[in-house]
Amino acid sequence: MSGQMDPAHDPEVLDRADEQAEELLEVLKKKVQTEIEDVGTLRKQIRITVPGSVISDRISHDYEEIRTDAVLPGFRKGHAPMQLIRRRFQGDVRKTLKTTMVGQSFLAAIDKADLEALGDPLFKIESADGTRLVELGEALRTIELPEEGDLSYTCEVEVKPSFELPELKGIEVRAPQIEITDEMVDEHITRQRKIAGRFEPVEKGKAEAEDMVVADVKLTVDGNVINEEDNVQLGVRPTRLDGIALMDLDKVLLGVKAGDTKSTTCEVPSDYVRPDLRGKQATFDFTVHEIKRLEPAPMEAYVEQMGCENEKDLREAVLGEMEAEGDRLQRRAQKEQVLEYLLNSTKLDVPEGLSARQTDRAVMRRVIELQQQGVPDDEIEAKIDELRTTARDQVIRDLKLEFLMEKVATQIGVGVTDEELNTQIAMMARMYNRRFDRVRDDLAQRGLLPQLAESVRQDKCCQVLLADAKIIEEPAKK
Repeated sequence: MSGQMDPAHDPEVLDRADEQAEELLEVLKKKVQTEIEDVGTLRKQIRITVPGSVISDRISHDYEEIRTDAVLPGFRKGHAPMQLIRRRFQGDVRKTLKTTMVGQSFLAAIDKADLEALGDPLFKIESADGTRLVELGEALRTIELPEEGDLSYTCEVEVKPSFELPELKGIEVRAPQIEITDEMVDEHITRQRKIAGRFEPVEKGKAEAEDMVVADVKLTVDGNVINEEDNVQLGVRPTRLDGIALMDLDKVLLGVKAGDTKSTTCEVPSDYVRPDLRGKQATFDFTVHEIKRLEPAPMEAYVEQMGCENEKDLREAVLGEMEAEGDRLQRRAQKEQVLEYLLNSTKLDVPEGLSARQTDRAVMRRVIELQQQGVPDDEIEAKIDELRTTARDQVIRDLKLEFLMEKVATQIGVGVTDEELNTQIAMMARMYNRRFDRVRDDLAQRGLLPQLAESVRQDKCCQVLLADAKIIEEPAKK
């Protein structure tokens, strides 16, 4: 077959893939069978069955498509025997169809059930370790397309809540004047010194609050090792490890030194990726290797970096910059009032027991907000751990806002352009004194670009609502 293009990878064949996937979706909406069970607030377990007749019809269709374009030795184009086509392309056809069939049948199932999925589903598979919930890529290594008969699989998906928006015109908003205080200047300088600082090893001391501990971590349940990781960096504060909240980690790690071993027990949460472990007692073991402590950049070095003669000149320069930001701070205060109005005026349910995925969405949203404000990385990491463990009300608020602002944006027709996204990235790069491309690459690698776009969209929505708001001027507040 030298010199001949494989029809399964022919560009013309690939160009038809999207159209055929849509055709399959319409068929599946009529044929797919579903069994839906509530497994938590806003979380559904769906048992999806694709009839064998749909699979066999699609396989025959795909073979006919390939036969039309196939050029095999000894046969004119489109005239190769079907038996030969099946033998030659069986592997490619079944592999591609399995991926398409699972993806499209899930979309058909949630459409049929009138569900709005919140993120991608997790698929339930059986392994040597028991039942687990995994993402599509891993699930496809286990799910098999049957030679005959039905295709069935089970997945869990989080769904969006249903609610009505309040009146969006004429929102009452107070517009306080902003007064920049000495304390605000001190806070700004301290944060900038932290951004320019770094974590340094603590040679002989013990771990203090907000230090970083480098340790090997082992998770066991019922005497079985579930996960092990080496050289994990842990803040001396409550955090979440492997999807499990460790509320007393600050007490466990406080005062440890290199060479120490510590343990803590906790309960495996109800949304853990392995359903067979949910509700059981887990033990985390820590073997400490190193203690690190953040050392802010020396004041003298920071003064020089800012191009000032002395600390007094630095304070005057910072005060000038912050006063110039007065309008931005005022807009932020007005924006918060708009958000509070939406939250207080909308009946919107979120899960009582927040799942790790729901919490992570809210956490990543807050990370972007903090980075847009130029908050040092160590403060952001501490805030992440707080949100994942103790700040339940804040996480619930952020999740509600995510749902609210998505619906507001749809109703008033607000979107985000690449240019607007790049403008925000450039601002963040200036705050952290980093190159634009490095900041963008970092956001992309951490999966934060969607959260940044969401933040920009929220700001644009608030601008539209403020343009129609009832503004009430009031004196300055500290």
